[in-house]
Amino acid sequence: MSPQKKLQGWYQIHKRDLPFRKKKQAYPIWVSEVMLQQTRVNAMLPLYDSFMKRFPTPESLASAEEEEVLSYWKGLGYYSRARNLRKAAIFLVQNYNGSFPKDLNLVLKLPGVGNYTARAILSIAYDLPLAVLDGNVKRVLSRYFGYTENILGSKADTDLQQKADDFLNKDHPGDHNQAMMELGATLCLPESPKCLLCPLTDSCYARIHQKTGEIPLRVKEKKQIQLSAEILVFDFKDKILLVKEPKMRFLKEMFHLPYGFIGEIPEETYEPTSFFLALKELFPSLLALGKFKHTITHHKMEFSVLRQSLKERTQVETLAKNFGVESKWVQLSSLDREFPSSLASKVKKFLLY
Repeated sequence: MSPQKKLQGWYQIHKRDLPFRKKKQAYPIWVSEVMLQQTRVNAMLPLYDSFMKRFPTPESLASAEEEEVLSYWKGLGYYSRARNLRKAAIFLVQNYNGSFPKDLNLVLKLPGVGNYTARAILSIAYDLPLAVLDGNVKRVLSRYFGYTENILGSKADTDLQQKADDFLNKDHPGDHNQAMMELGATLCLPESPKCLLCPLTDSCYARIHQKTGEIPLRVKEKKQIQLSAEILVFDFKDKILLVKEPKMRFLKEMFHLPYGFIGEIPEETYEPTSFFLALKELFPSLLALGKFKHTITHHKMEFSVLRQSLKERTQVETLAKNFGVESKWVQLSSLDREFPSSLASKVKKFLLY
């Protein structure tokens, strides 16, 4: 029996019962694949369920306001994914009646859809013979074929995509891709792989040569950057100021509490904006409420929460306008919805005492 058939048989017996696998439909598969970027399955599932109940079709997603879509994305982070999902849904509705085109090059033109996501959608939903390549698949292929180059290197994706294409079960490409990902997620683990349970164990190079600890080779990931920041809470009566600044290192295109990095700045893109500095100059005696820690890929941050109650708001609004910054005032109770980031929840704890 070929290794592809062994893998197919194993998958049919051992695949996890996941909601987006129940039907071979492009839209739920697409949403799940985008959510699973940077997010583990168990953390993603409840958010996927609520998202799909509110936006069950591309049409419902396309017609929704961006802020509502972002509120249903809260907890997943990397909000550009949600924005691109909505933009792509609008494009699909306008150009393809809400359906996915069955063409790789056309799907790759959708906002936020890369090579992996496009291949996953088309192979799983339409059984097109396109092999996927994500982190789990790279690990499985590297061990199976004995690929000893650095898998984070510039040529690794090209090399491993060729191996994935050659290894693809063209009779069942969707199941094969899901089986490869499932194998990497459940058995062919980064540490302590469960080789005795693996359907490919008899022909796996790394298992045969006892090199599962050495393969795949990964260069050390980028060192985490330590940052200190201040996040500013301006309240007027029962409302809080949110702003949207045109050029930000984080929280791009999102209404957020004014913030800026302070102390040692690693590079120019982390410099506090002129608007933030002007706010600090205008209000030099903000009340310190406390500090909290926050992490975004490769960045460890410590935020100081500073507060200023205002007797009138025109001064702040005029300052924002002068710097080309949008502003709005929101209720504390709706802060999480208007500023859909875990940062909002962390700040809110200081404001409720």
